[in-house]
Amino acid sequence: MTNAPVILTLDCDMYSNDPTTPLRALCYILDPDMQSNLGYVQFPQEYHGLNKSDIYACEHKRLFKVHPIGYDGLSGPNYLGTGCFFRRRALYGGPSTLILPEIDGLSPDCVVNQPLTAPSVLELAHHVAGCNYENQTKWGSKIGLRYGSLVEDYYTGYRMKCEGWRSIFCYPETAAFLGDVPFNLLDVLSQNKRWAIGLLEVAFSRYSTITFGVKSMGLFMGLGYSYYAFWAILTIPITTYCLLPQLALLNELSIFPKVSDPWFLLYMFLFLGAYGQDLLEFVVHGGTIQRWWSDQRMWIMRGLSCYAFD
Repeated sequence: MTNAPVILTLDCDMYSNDPTTPLRALCYILDPDMQSNLGYVQFPQEYHGLNKSDIYACEHKRLFKVHPIGYDGLSGPNYLGTGCFFRRRALYGGPSTLILPEIDGLSPDCVVNQPLTAPSVLELAHHVAGCNYENQTKWGSKIGLRYGSLVEDYYTGYRMKCEGWRSIFCYPETAAFLGDVPFNLLDVLSQNKRWAIGLLEVAFSRYSTITFGVKSMGLFMGLGYSYYAFWAILTIPITTYCLLPQLALLNELSIFPKVSDPWFLLYMFLFLGAYGQDLLEFVVHGGTIQRWWSDQRMWIMRGLSCYAFD
């Protein structure tokens, strides 16, 4: 519903927290050194009203803060669904392959010379807002936000990266946008189940991250996207981790090395190293030990519930 060269996408439950945010985004978008293939500037998702311990682990610090910083060293973070400034041109094919829509008035370089109240403008606006606009068009398949998955943000960003676009993760000290989080356990698990189903839809589609993604983006970005695409499969090791010790205890079997065993040092090194690194990343990005513990608890709950029943 806009011909602006830059488009901000924002969830309905989020609001601007810093009036300088558009200026930060434009600094990247208008930079001539990266303008040719920069598709969007992504800001982290941050929330207000979280309790001290964040008992439902709704912050998703790794997904929205830790991992995007790492992706910045490759071709940039994925589209997170909100808090993102798109170049309009990026929604119409790759940097070197412009795909025009069926209607000339919707092309990325179209300039409207008529007032918004003009009959032709209103007619086009009603047509685009209609439920049947996408039928038999390229919208949703080759241009615009991509359809075919419950996680349209992940899928759209992924397809744009495969086309050759880059992105930037802008992480200012003052939160650019703030939003709400689910208020009860049922909403949290329902949200995560929807994410897991949508990610698996991408993983087992013709645009699978393992095949199409690695071929289009390279090995590291392909594997990075695959980590999310196969997120729900974590239910297998999590379920095993939760059941095996109890079964071993009931059958009087030992599955962990004894303290006197030389392998015990290796086990402790791997155990403390993995959890220590995870805790360090969490705390460095503004988390607390109490919230990290809640995150670990919810990780188990998600693996045994919403991930297992996709």
